[in-house]
Amino acid sequence: MIKRVAEGEKLTLAKTGVEAQKIRALWLCYGPKYDFCRFYTAEFFTVCELNGSFVVCEIEKSDNEKAPRNDDFEELSEFLAFGGYGDIFCSENVGKRLQNLLCCNCETLFLMQFTGTAEHCEVEKEPPLSEVFDILKTGFEIDFEPWYLDMSHRVRHGVTRFRKLGGSVLAIQHDLSREALLSQIATLPEMRKKGYARRLIRAVCGELSQSKVFLLCEDNLVPFYQKIGFSVVGKKCTLFPKR
Repeated sequence: MIKRVAEGEKLTLAKTGVEAQKIRALWLCYGPKYDFCRFYTAEFFTVCELNGSFVVCEIEKSDNEKAPRNDDFEELSEFLAFGGYGDIFCSENVGKRLQNLLCCNCETLFLMQFTGTAEHCEVEKEPPLSEVFDILKTGFEIDFEPWYLDMSHRVRHGVTRFRKLGGSVLAIQHDLSREALLSQIATLPEMRKKGYARRLIRAVCGELSQSKVFLLCEDNLVPFYQKIGFSVVGKKCTLFPKR
């Protein structure tokens, strides 16, 4: 049975992994008290919803414990469909199982880890969010108000940090249990192909030298990040309703 986590209750999560850290970051920022950010738990899954975007994390089980059955995935798919999901982030395994049950579109994302050499340069720490958004909107289709409300909340709680160099910005989405995730990487059109993004990313990886540094990207960006010093270490999925 999928049950909403209430205030005072413990959230069950894997210790490591992108899905677990995404949910853990939201738990640290919002906790279970807001209606727009909800946390759910079941025998095999922990689920978080933030304004219609879901993250599904598989709960770690020992080798001698049973694995989720078809019925468990069917219950999960019914729950997500009833919730009116806008998108679902999950592992490749969960994505394949849910795609057949939800009849949705699936986008593969490559999980990449920094294995290269960091580069030292002075970057701007915590630039104004208005400046960050002005750069991000040139590369992403995002609305200011929901983005600002979420990001400012994450920054206030010390979970997310932004960095800027020249016309490039990125977010340290979270750095938890020595696993950091970079996201929202963008450069102003007139400043592209000048090395700002490469230098910014390598500098931030140096700043995060005590953690494993990851990012997620589509297949067309894999060669770009490989040149910077990232290696593909896995695949994740984002599911979208069919239009």
